[in-house]
Amino acid sequence: MSKFKKVIGVLLAVSVLAAAGGCGQQKSSSSSGTSSSTTKLSGNLNIWAWGADEEAQARKDAIEVFIKEHPELKVTYTVIPTADQVWDQKASAALAAGTAGDVMQMSPDYYGMNTKYYEDLNPFVKKDGINLEDVITPGLLDRYYDADGKLEGLPLHTNCFVMAYNKDMFDKFGVAYPKEGWKISELADWGKKFVSGSGSTETYAIAKHWVMDNLMVYAGGGTPYSDDLSTSNMGSDSIVQALTLYQKLIQEKIMPSDTAQKTIPAETLFVSGKAAMYPMGGFEANQVINDAEENGINIAFTSMPCDPNGNEINVQYATGWAMTTTCQNKEAAWTFIKESSFANEEMGKINARVGIPANKNLANTIYAQTKIGDVGFDNTYYTQHISKAHMNPWGGTLASSGNIWTAMVQEVTLNGKDPAEVVKTNAPKIAKEFASYSFNQKK
Repeated sequence: MSKFKKVIGVLLAVSVLAAAGGCGQQKSSSSSGTSSSTTKLSGNLNIWAWGADEEAQARKDAIEVFIKEHPELKVTYTVIPTADQVWDQKASAALAAGTAGDVMQMSPDYYGMNTKYYEDLNPFVKKDGINLEDVITPGLLDRYYDADGKLEGLPLHTNCFVMAYNKDMFDKFGVAYPKEGWKISELADWGKKFVSGSGSTETYAIAKHWVMDNLMVYAGGGTPYSDDLSTSNMGSDSIVQALTLYQKLIQEKIMPSDTAQKTIPAETLFVSGKAAMYPMGGFEANQVINDAEENGINIAFTSMPCDPNGNEINVQYATGWAMTTTCQNKEAAWTFIKESSFANEEMGKINARVGIPANKNLANTIYAQTKIGDVGFDNTYYTQHISKAHMNPWGGTLASSGNIWTAMVQEVTLNGKDPAEVVKTNAPKIAKEFASYSFNQKK
């Protein structure tokens, strides 16, 4: 799930109805994304999505473009909040009951949880003669295929992280600027130089962004589970090493604890000059850079840190669309999914406002070349690193194991428990969760 789960307090339902007049021409695409089709559309199309703030607005704006270009359709668009698992509960119940939308927002970080409810899009791709590799941004498509080759959906956009840092703080504390390939384990050494002050004057090497728990699971050089998702690796030495490092960063105040950071949000800590580094997601780059510049922060950027083996530790959050097996208007649903993903340039430009768009051409041009602020930053920082990013490790199906990992982190960072003992106690619990999962279910 593209889980920038900013809280939405209420369920939003936005219904946009276009007159079901004469049937218009469907805009379609070949591998070049430019040819047109004579397929006619009509009837109803029901679309369900999640979203908040800029992401929700971009989704709404893109759907309005689709409605404008297909006045022959009657489109209903419903937004459901992700806070407190409202989306998960409502979507899962509706899918099981056969009452879900024709098109549902989805993400590959659900790891096949709802695949039995999704239509295989391969026949639609084949029918239109599309070579997806020609039109989809590299690194965005693979996860949408199940192990058996079923194409669950198509990507809309994705986001990963780069490391922003305060050059003035590095200069003040006599620390060399972090270079591409720097290691997270090194932070435990030179990061101590940034620790100073107390209370409102306290400074840190790095802010504790909400993504840190997901990043740190890779900090020991291992992975939380096998590539085929069949086996948990959460009892490995690499997980002990990751927790040991995390504990040291918190205990030595190189990074603030959750308790310490409750009074000052992570982004505020960075843009106010109290944290030297900040893992900056593509979805927040505009705000972070503009806030930093407004506060006179001399900001620069580098890659995310590497694990002990030299592999970059980065995480991506992806959003796509799927067609449900209960969809009553499959041609219209396919047209919407296709145009949202790559075949409608205006919709693609809107997607580029909130992440790396699936449209390959737009990702390499309008998105990558977008400059933010006056610091020489552009979005190539993200397009160059997306292929190195792990999919959100605890999404969808794996959320129950992720909850245990969060508890493990709190045990060592807040309660000072021994990392080895915490792993010994909790790894069997996660192994039990993995044994209960049913991945990549067949229809």
